[in-house]
Amino acid sequence: MADCILEQLKSQPLWLLIPISLGLLSLLKVALSTLKWVYINFLRPGKNLKKYGLWALTTGPTDGIGKAFAFQLAQKGLNLILVGRKPNKLDEVSKSVKSKYGSTQFKPVVVDFSGD
Repeated sequence: MADCILEQLKSQPLWLLIPISLGLLSLLKVALSTLKWVYINFLRPGKNLKKYGLWALTTGPTDGIGKAFAFQLAQKGLNLILVGRKPNKLDEVSKSVKSKYGSTQFKPVVVDFSGD
């Protein structure tokens, strides 16, 4: 089959082979870019967060995404600096994370960035 394709290509004029070659190179470039994107976004292993330090700062850890992020960081073995507005909620989050991941240390910081 490869011989048949080569014979067919040899019989084509040169002016036609140049755009065919450029088209194939363009398709190859798009295919490689797509494979690289798939690898970067889905297949490569996660980073070792401990190589950046033992502490992680989390803002808004009392609800929603910030709380889930705090749990994920504690699961990875990082100590947490929790920055929030309400000290009682920060204590609740600290206790719930501590009950699940006992070796995690906490430093709660009460700050309200919305005020004047």
